[in-house]
Amino acid sequence: MKILILEDEDGKNDEIQYEIYQTIPDADIQREKNWYDYARAICNTKFDLIILDLLVPRSGKDGTVEDHHDQLVSTTRDYQSKSFFTPAIVLTRHTEDSGDFVYDLNAVDINVIPFNGHGEWKEALKLKLLAAQPKQKYEFVIICALDNEINAFNGLTDTWGSVKTISGLVCREVQIDMYKGVIVRAHRMGLVAAAVIATMALERFEPRLICMSGICGGIPGESGIYDLLVTQTCHQHDAGKWSNDGFRSEHYDVQVSVDVHNKLLEFCSDNGLKEFMLEGLNAGKSELPDEMEWLTCNVKADAPTSSGSAVMAEDGKTSSLTSGQRKLAGFDMEIYSVYEAARLAPNKPVFFAAKTVVDDGGKNKGDKFHRIGCLLSAKFIVKAIRAGIADVGIQPTQ
Repeated sequence: MKILILEDEDGKNDEIQYEIYQTIPDADIQREKNWYDYARAICNTKFDLIILDLLVPRSGKDGTVEDHHDQLVSTTRDYQSKSFFTPAIVLTRHTEDSGDFVYDLNAVDINVIPFNGHGEWKEALKLKLLAAQPKQKYEFVIICALDNEINAFNGLTDTWGSVKTISGLVCREVQIDMYKGVIVRAHRMGLVAAAVIATMALERFEPRLICMSGICGGIPGESGIYDLLVTQTCHQHDAGKWSNDGFRSEHYDVQVSVDVHNKLLEFCSDNGLKEFMLEGLNAGKSELPDEMEWLTCNVKADAPTSSGSAVMAEDGKTSSLTSGQRKLAGFDMEIYSVYEAARLAPNKPVFFAAKTVVDDGGKNKGDKFHRIGCLLSAKFIVKAIRAGIADVGIQPTQ
């Protein structure tokens, strides 16, 4: 948040800046001490909030202190100014005999607040700061349901931010090549949590790409441990109706767009992808399935998967999932919600998901394959972003 302060008194400036940093710790503050420098600053720079006093020197060379309220509207709301639409507040000790100028300023979103020792100005300033915060935008959002899925990205991205709350979401800011984004953690597993988080992220960050990374279950005969499933189409397997005849599923699916699917097929056909995925992954003996002598994985670029809110850990239960999709490759607890939220988003972002199979939904379900599974998925997501998956659908400039 970029803030301009016009204040010539050091003590008053220190008080104001202290209150700003209490509310916006990473605020970018520019201070000017005279009217000439202030007028030049708002003309050349776009600020998110302007805080000013009325009694300040004319310029750096002329220290004559004047009341500038007559010039305030014409200077601050000059049509040529880059800060023409920026909200502003006047923090002044001199509000007596103000006449109609307070009304005139309020009409152009410049609020006059008495600066006194009672402290009411602090709350007013806080409210203005919160209201003026610019919307944070990112080029991509990666959603994960588990900390292990998020931590797998550490060391793969070009930057790795600390955990912080941004617009009500628990995030890590990251940079991948030229793309700035966030990894968002769902507050719990399941379709409802994923739908809420995905919708909030799409609305508040307006990303060009939203995707999901992590681990999932596989359907025996269609996928095995450490297969990476890139979901081409997904449905909710626990939606439907219970009756005397049992459960009858209601089958609605969401597919990635044709352009995204083609890009993913092209990307997955790269002969070097599998080598990249396995590079640096040192699996211990306990992290390998009995039938696997050394770590390997298969990338399924157009996998049909399904999602449901309940954890599946019962032998033979996965056979019921295939009733609606003969070639179903895997299942998880979130992808359908992320896809549906993206499909309905006004800005129509690119969306896809890549999850690694770490169990078959049977009674022996455990977590010994989770570490490698999270890493495989994270490496695929990062490489896909570097390959420009977020730019699908953008017309090249002539």
